[in-house]
Amino acid sequence: MWFVRLLKSLALLPWKALTALGRALRACFRALRAPAGRLAVQCAVTALALGGALAAGHYAVPSAGPAWSFGTEPEPTPEERPLVLSPEDAPAPGLPAEEDDTNGENERPSEDPAQNAVNDIDTWARSLAHLGIPERVLVAYGRAELISGAQNPGCNLSWTTLAGIGATETAHGTTGGNRVTADGTTMTPIVGPEHNEQGPMQFLTSTWEEWAADGNGDGVADPHNIDDATVAAAAYLCHNGRDLTDPADWYAAVYSYNPVDAYVQKVYDRADDYGRKSTSI
Repeated sequence: MWFVRLLKSLALLPWKALTALGRALRACFRALRAPAGRLAVQCAVTALALGGALAAGHYAVPSAGPAWSFGTEPEPTPEERPLVLSPEDAPAPGLPAEEDDTNGENERPSEDPAQNAVNDIDTWARSLAHLGIPERVLVAYGRAELISGAQNPGCNLSWTTLAGIGATETAHGTTGGNRVTADGTTMTPIVGPEHNEQGPMQFLTSTWEEWAADGNGDGVADPHNIDDATVAAAAYLCHNGRDLTDPADWYAAVYSYNPVDAYVQKVYDRADDYGRKSTSI
């Protein structure tokens, strides 16, 4: 009897399996008809479509996409080196930068180097009119720097130091309503009230006797002439092998001109101001 019951049970297994499968399908259908079920189906379909598109793109264009997606890091872009100007690229102190003749219409320079130098200094002085220094006096400061560069090349004297002294001593030869005439001589002699200092750069008589110079080449050394006085002052400041780019030497030079700390500070402030304003345009 038990064998017969076993056979009946085995015969009913396929029917029970089909019945269970049918109940499961009906449950899934009811779940899919619900809002949450529909959303799940949409998400699954979208994911499958996106995955298929990416796979197809990878095989169609294998090198597309960022480098990290293929297991490699991109090479960093090298930074451009900053532009560094060497000292040779800058115009010499006290001189205008060379102008580029781009249209070919400028006048040809004179064959006389001395005349070309004079023209350059005059043009340079006119370009610095905003400093408030009389043009004729500024020309003398520039010439004195050039002469000093030839006579004492290691001194490195700048016209701004001479201008700082000239401003402090006699307001560039204009103290008391005076002025420097076209030939470089003051309209009336400038004589100091205490020690009879002479001219726009205020030389003591004994100092002038030792350092007198003929800066304009007229055969006369005159402390009341701005050309002569500035060339003499430049030689005096540069003696003893001073290098005026060295702060200690610069201080010693100006202090020897007038041994008062407040005086040295005034000269420094004015020279520094002229230097900054002459290179700020």
